[in-house]
Amino acid sequence: MKLKLLMENFKKFLEEEGSEDYAASQRPVLQDLIKKEYKDFVASLQQKIQDPKFQKFLKMGIEKYDGNSEDDELTVQEVDIPVKNLLPTQSQIGLADSLGWTSKNNPEGAGTTAGLGTGTADVGGRIITANGRFIVDGHHRWSQVYLLNPEAQIPTYDFKVGFKGRGGSGKSALKLAHLAIAAVDESVPLQPADAATDVYATGGDPEAIKKMLDNPRVVGDKMATALAKAWGAGSRDEVIGKLAEHAISLYKRTKKAANTGPERGLMPQTGAVSEPEEKMKAMAQGAVNWNPKA
Repeated sequence: MKLKLLMENFKKFLEEEGSEDYAASQRPVLQDLIKKEYKDFVASLQQKIQDPKFQKFLKMGIEKYDGNSEDDELTVQEVDIPVKNLLPTQSQIGLADSLGWTSKNNPEGAGTTAGLGTGTADVGGRIITANGRFIVDGHHRWSQVYLLNPEAQIPTYDFKVGFKGRGGSGKSALKLAHLAIAAVDESVPLQPADAATDVYATGGDPEAIKKMLDNPRVVGDKMATALAKAWGAGSRDEVIGKLAEHAISLYKRTKKAANTGPERGLMPQTGAVSEPEEKMKAMAQGAVNWNPKA
């Protein structure tokens, strides 16, 4: 028994020593990666996550080998945030992406959101935000609520992370989200951009926005009827006009933040492989090795 225990302890010792050497070799790789410009960071992470050594290291946040077993822990809260308090971290918001799915699949739900007042909208799950201010994933659910009811709130998983300035794009938060996805799913999924109805491309022009909205694929007749009832509007034109007012408000409030953000095709996709909750849980537990110590 003593010999067996001795061998087990020796094996554990060797494994720990190997893990420490392992961490030492991968630590500068992650540090250099995090320092890259955002677009280069995403491209490099897509390549590096194919390496089993880097995969293992990225999951070592709660291990002692990265220098600190608690430095990777983050506060993650389930909170409802007014949509007016949030800023986009991507440079494109498609009006068709914002309203088209609901118009086709849940037009009555649009009327419910429109009539909520300051209540919390049902968007089929929580979006991902950082520091109670920056949208990390779920931009078009946020813009959907904003277009239907700018006074409403949206449910979020909000995580706290340090980065400079309150008026920036929150790229540090986006990088962290990508690292969490890579650690949990061992991949860096991306979503191709479709900017045909991008509200920022209109320059805030009311007629251009109305033209985008007044399309059956964006606002179908059933949605228009539900919204007319919620708003007491007398015609489809009035509904389109009110949606356009909200779109212009969104544009004016957020265009500066959007101008500093990456295109949609480079944004983290927290629900592409596994549920977003898995990434939030990993971040809260400190399992994502995003902050290695030299």
